[in-house]
Amino acid sequence: MSETIDSTTNHDEAPARRLVRTDEGRWLGGVCAGLGRYFDVNPLVYRIAFAALALAGGTGLLLYVAAYLVIPAERADESIAVEALRTRRDQPWLLLGVGILAFGALFALSEARFWPGTGNFWLAAVLAGGALLWWNVSSRRRPAHTEPATDVTAPRPPAAPRPPARPSLFAPVVGALLAASGLLGLLAVLDVYDVDIEVALASGVALVGGAVAVGAMTQRRVGALVPLGLLLLAAFGVAAATPVPISAGAGEKIERPLTAVALEPSYELGVGELDLDLSAVELRPGTTSVDASVGAGELVITVPEGVALEIDAHAGLGELDILGERDDGIDVDRTLSRAGSTSDAPLLRLEADVGFGAIEVRRG
Repeated sequence: MSETIDSTTNHDEAPARRLVRTDEGRWLGGVCAGLGRYFDVNPLVYRIAFAALALAGGTGLLLYVAAYLVIPAERADESIAVEALRTRRDQPWLLLGVGILAFGALFALSEARFWPGTGNFWLAAVLAGGALLWWNVSSRRRPAHTEPATDVTAPRPPAAPRPPARPSLFAPVVGALLAASGLLGLLAVLDVYDVDIEVALASGVALVGGAVAVGAMTQRRVGALVPLGLLLLAAFGVAAATPVPISAGAGEKIERPLTAVALEPSYELGVGELDLDLSAVELRPGTTSVDASVGAGELVITVPEGVALEIDAHAGLGELDILGERDDGIDVDRTLSRAGSTSDAPLLRLEADVGFGAIEVRRG
């Protein structure tokens, strides 16, 4: 009895490693577990790195989502991104619109507490407008292809049965938004927690953007969520660009302090017209500082005669009229100094700010 050994077999050859999102040891999407197994590194290292970058402006979240889309699952041949590009080859604008909305959601969430100027608002508006345009283009139906007329009419084949409609994520997401809004409103009424409108809107944008991404991954309908996300993103941009929250009040507000004791260091109004008349105030010697802000509307300030002035005025979008010097446009700033009637005249340091509207400063 003899055995034949195939000398062509290479016993040292090992199957090539493949980067996949593993099922074993996964916490969320299996990205960190897959990277750890591929590079032979503890997955906890990648989890800490993604978490640290997520807290540093949302970069880690963006990288994790990108890795989740491009790395295939352990039991799949193609990644989610490759499969989406292959199945939606005829609708590339839809994929671009979803991507821009997701970027806008991350951008809004990362800028929820820090908004240095209105330039970020216009960037968000451009992103929202571009996503809306691409969504409308992608939703248009293509014109039907007509065959040339022939003398013999071929029998029309029976229509194929329509596939069942895919479930939509619109109702669950709207329900979650309404529940969260009701909870935050209840906490505010009970004086348990003061709701920050910017954080609330940014969280809503992030929730809708996440739902759109989940819907794209799970093949569920998300068409109605895109306009909702763009609406929330635009509302967040407006709220973040205004120097005063809407909750600061609305309507016409007139302030006429008569003495220096009655003069407050700051005055503000959310929406409407704020008329601050300081003409009757006899300022104390030295420097007196007053801040006045309006979120959206008009700010009119009347300063006393004879006092020295240092005025710093800013309008996010609107018009400035500072002692007859006019300027208008976007992100308008005006700094002006005027000497008093005497060398020892008191100094009024005035800071005026309006998000959308007009500022007028005049002598009384």
